[in-house]
Amino acid sequence: MDNDERVIGIKDVAKAANVALATVDRVIHNRAGVSVKTKVKVLKVIKQMGYKPNIMASNLSKSKKIVIGVLLPNISEGSGYWEFPMQGILKAKKELAQYNIKIKTYTFKQDNNKEIRKKILELINSDIQGLVLTSKFADEIEILLEDCKQKNRPYVFIDSNVRKIDALSSIHQPLFESGELAAQLFNYCFNKGEILVLHLKKTMDTEGIISLKEKGMNAYLKENNNAITTKSLVLTDFNEDAISGVLFKTLKENPFIKGVFIPNSKVAYIAKYFEKRGGDKIYLIGYDFFREDIEYLEKEIIDFLICQRPEEQGYQAVFKLFEHLVLKKEVEKEIIMPLDIITKKNYKYY
Repeated sequence: MDNDERVIGIKDVAKAANVALATVDRVIHNRAGVSVKTKVKVLKVIKQMGYKPNIMASNLSKSKKIVIGVLLPNISEGSGYWEFPMQGILKAKKELAQYNIKIKTYTFKQDNNKEIRKKILELINSDIQGLVLTSKFADEIEILLEDCKQKNRPYVFIDSNVRKIDALSSIHQPLFESGELAAQLFNYCFNKGEILVLHLKKTMDTEGIISLKEKGMNAYLKENNNAITTKSLVLTDFNEDAISGVLFKTLKENPFIKGVFIPNSKVAYIAKYFEKRGGDKIYLIGYDFFREDIEYLEKEIIDFLICQRPEEQGYQAVFKLFEHLVLKKEVEKEIIMPLDIITKKNYKYY
């Protein structure tokens, strides 16, 4: 379809008017809860874009409910990363509530194979019509995906899809490029030395994700600065004393380490050690932005955080299933999230 033939949807109007989807819906249906100023702005955008209400969407409240399942790790575990895509999922749920869209969540402990298998069985026997999940645990979810295919249940991956598993859509960060970006940031900080790549992981953590980031880092350094090299180390014990002991020994034996790269969201574990450590500055780069990172950003112990908009991923995943199941629209097979760089100077606005 040509660009000038593309059907303008309610999401396009919301984006152009810089308001929530629900706000546009209230204006269209002349409901209360919208200021006069906002209403005028939305109506102006509707006229400019030539938007026409979708009859199907307008009548959804009279249709049968659509149930979307969500299979993700517990939001209270470890770094709490999964809290953010869940926030996006709940935001989408709220905006789509009037369209009879329901969300059923199935959460599990990442280090408990028995529990994830139990949740998968519950999903297989559930009444869901679509599914949001991560492909990080591809071995465990294989039977679930096969069941989804047999029952014609579309699924959307968020966070990553390293194994390129076929899905309705995959919403994730560019892993290789994020490693390149981290290397570029280190290259700005020093022009000679060694980068310690710390793999903080426990069971069920996909090695392919970290591997791609590390490959991206090494590719950038090979092309742009051979004077900076990398050294890898795996940590599976996140106890403070264990981390301190390993880092003290590693840094003592490798005096040319100028930077430490944490290719996942557990950078605060390492920042805690560097807060107490004396000596020359060692630059620290990690992923994702949490409340516990603020103190370390302020003190410039953490220098950069690379963020992948996990809340937006969860939000988009639900909407892609809504567009496919309800509006019968063709959705993008892959949506790549921008890579945001968070520092002491800009974290307050993120």
